[in-house]
Amino acid sequence: MRGADVLVEMLIGYGVDVVFGVPGDTNVAFYEALNDASDRIRHVMARDERSSGFMADAYSRTNDKPGVFECPSGAGLLYALPGAAEAYTSRLPVIMITSDIPLPGEGRGVLTELDCAKMMEPITKASVQVKVAEKIPETIRRAFRVATSGIPGAVHIAIPEDMLHAEIDADRISLHVEDECKTFPSYPMCPAPGKIEALVDLIRNAERPLFVSGGGVNRAKVGLLLTEFAERYGVPIVNSMTGQATIVDDHPLAIGVIGDNGFHPHANLALKEADLVIYAGSKVGSVVTIGGTFPEVNPERKIVHIDIDPEVLANNYETTLSIAADARLLLEQLVEIAPAEPIVDAAWVDHLNAYREDFWQSVKPSLDDASVPLRPEYVVQSLNRRLTGAVNVIADAGTPTPYLTRFLKLGDPASQLIIPRGYGGLGYAVSAVVGAWHADPDKRPIGVFGDGSLGMTAGELESLVRLRVPAILLHFNNGCFGWIKALQRVRGHNRAFSVDFNPLDGKKIAEAFGMKAWRVTEPDAFDAALDQAFKEKGPCLIDIAVESIADRLPPVYSWQKRQGADPLAIG
Repeated sequence: MRGADVLVEMLIGYGVDVVFGVPGDTNVAFYEALNDASDRIRHVMARDERSSGFMADAYSRTNDKPGVFECPSGAGLLYALPGAAEAYTSRLPVIMITSDIPLPGEGRGVLTELDCAKMMEPITKASVQVKVAEKIPETIRRAFRVATSGIPGAVHIAIPEDMLHAEIDADRISLHVEDECKTFPSYPMCPAPGKIEALVDLIRNAERPLFVSGGGVNRAKVGLLLTEFAERYGVPIVNSMTGQATIVDDHPLAIGVIGDNGFHPHANLALKEADLVIYAGSKVGSVVTIGGTFPEVNPERKIVHIDIDPEVLANNYETTLSIAADARLLLEQLVEIAPAEPIVDAAWVDHLNAYREDFWQSVKPSLDDASVPLRPEYVVQSLNRRLTGAVNVIADAGTPTPYLTRFLKLGDPASQLIIPRGYGGLGYAVSAVVGAWHADPDKRPIGVFGDGSLGMTAGELESLVRLRVPAILLHFNNGCFGWIKALQRVRGHNRAFSVDFNPLDGKKIAEAFGMKAWRVTEPDAFDAALDQAFKEKGPCLIDIAVESIADRLPPVYSWQKRQGADPLAIG
């Protein structure tokens, strides 16, 4: 067997059904092996290595299997770096394979030479170079074990081209795989003895407990289990941005989004008034805590922090109780010992729901506001009306984010809202819908992004058409890097600098790639286009002339406070 054939057999053994990537000089042998095994594993060609990484990232977010992507040496790895970095800091099991230059060429000025393994070390859990072809199976086993165990994360493997071509004696290697590491978490951590009982005691003795569901809970796919816990104990739930949709938005115990970006004032009020806050699956970082300022330190408020990573426990707040544990195992144990009746006073939940009802009544006029240019609130509300089943809504960090996190309502427990929050790079959504759909073809992917993002990733529109991904793309077109323009204005730079560009004609761009598209400037036209898009079987794009986020103060707590508004005021 050649090294490339061994590599492909190992990937198939681990249940990999799709590899995202871009062809290059050094991965020809790998492509030959993939082609020979095309009845068992699929290769999805992206138009850019960064896009292939984002595809694998989204595949991992919507699945319990690692996402796999590959790239050639040199510039291929440099372009692919953002995908691995985002997966690493977002705690996603993603495996990146670089086809490197031949080993004999090291240090001899070979074209595209780069120390790939060293380059990727700071942004992966492990980055290794294969120097002996017979070690390919062992290296793949270690890659899946590292990526899926403990804190999930990205792993990088550099395989020199000569290792892919090398002939390997099949009797000298073993192609066995570890079944535990085909999915994540591969070796989940149980709470230490006594921790669950201590947590229940804290809930029982609290008057105003609150559970904060973070991105780790979301990625553990335990929404129904979380809902059962909340109902059995009577504990209200708030969520971080990345924890959104762990409990359906219309549930009486689902209070809303906390933190800075796209927050709900009633959710932040719940956090401020709680006497027991249970953070689960959250790093409790800058967005959740609004730069470490919220909620303010209160000796009367007890803090519990639950995470699979012991290093983040009590990192930003002194805790009464810290629990290192997998979210699923912890919730299973809590449900197993749940009391016969809820132990939290219903008056606390009723109090929070009164806040929540007041909020939604107060924003109703803005959700129905048919002004021109279209308001982002109107766009999100129109989308809400058409979400009747499970979907994956995938957005770029930036212009759409605060409006989606505040106003999007996902009523199906299988739905997800995905926003890359590790590094917040643009150019994510158009690529990510490809990965999400390959992981979960039963859910229609909906991508939401601005024109700054489209300018970075327009080539992937061709990928959606070629691959027949039935994505609905909503393009927020306002002719600027809106988030940065708004930030400049919030900080007093009223003459925003170097953030405006010529507005794109998103409809013509999409049509040039063979995609069905509409250009809308009026509310009625948008609603008609959205209705038609949901009837389409293939990918389509709606180019929306939308109000710039820089023209009206968006729902961002720190920005509102800086401008003298009270972010916690409802209405």
